[in-house]
Amino acid sequence: MTQPQPRPRRRARAISTFALRLVTGALVVAGVLLCLHAFAPGVAAQDTRRMVQVAKDVYTMTGAGSNASFVVTDEGVLVFDSDIRNNDLPFIRKVTDKKAVYLFASHASGDHSTGAWYFREDKPVYIGTRDQIRAYYQNELKEFEERKAQGLPLYKGAELPPPSIGFDGALTVLLGGLTFQARAEGYGHTSGDMTMYVPQRRVMFMGDLLNNEVHPGQAEAAGVFFANIQGTIDILDRIIDRDLAVDTYVPGHGPVHVGRGIADVVDQRDYFVLMRDEVAKMVLAGRTLDQIIKEFKVPQRFAHYAPGRLSGILRLFYNQLIEKGL
Repeated sequence: MTQPQPRPRRRARAISTFALRLVTGALVVAGVLLCLHAFAPGVAAQDTRRMVQVAKDVYTMTGAGSNASFVVTDEGVLVFDSDIRNNDLPFIRKVTDKKAVYLFASHASGDHSTGAWYFREDKPVYIGTRDQIRAYYQNELKEFEERKAQGLPLYKGAELPPPSIGFDGALTVLLGGLTFQARAEGYGHTSGDMTMYVPQRRVMFMGDLLNNEVHPGQAEAAGVFFANIQGTIDILDRIIDRDLAVDTYVPGHGPVHVGRGIADVVDQRDYFVLMRDEVAKMVLAGRTLDQIIKEFKVPQRFAHYAPGRLSGILRLFYNQLIEKGL
């Protein structure tokens, strides 16, 4: 593990000649195909799932797809993210027999917002951003029903309920003496990413705005829209600027670096800036997308990242750079 970098006191601006803002709503077939492949159930996915204690009463399940977290309080459990491929309720039951009172989803995506079915007996209040509710009716429910119609075992008898509550801006929930500060961060990885800060536990759940030691995914709600690289950089800059008392930022994918603090967020911000600029150099040199995927060398700082999703994120950088007309 690299040593944490000093906490920046001012906004580290993403300075890049090749900065780009994605045109919202661009449909990309490659993103759809990638999303469908990513959500195919693994043979032994649950066997590779493991639980990590992040802080007092705070736990994250990692491996076998996306991360999901829960916080135990005297009044019940708050769950952040759920994936139908991973029934995380048994992990919760190993820690407590208290019911799930609240269920949050960081964004509308098959690997973060489809596991509410497993909590149906607890009947938690399911909360998402207003954008997530829009995505539910526009994309997510349709995709869920299509997979169910294909006869996939995970979907047999399952339903995909919409969030009970949608919000813009910020929403605070008080439960069991803890404060849960949810925030709609805007258009980054998706058109409606949510984070959650738990100040008494010095923990912040980041969803797919943060990926540790893996290349980020490229598609958002139901695989319809590409993520917005510049939007993600801007969101990460704002989170860095908040200078919150956080010991651990919990990623949507990859290992949890307990106690590493803001250094993980800085790494993720810098990843997008450096990777995009390297791709831009290749575009200006006349390389095609196929050539870039074949020849690209990941900067040394991130060379240890698991390579599984590299080709997808390179397509994202390339497409958004080309949109600018380079």
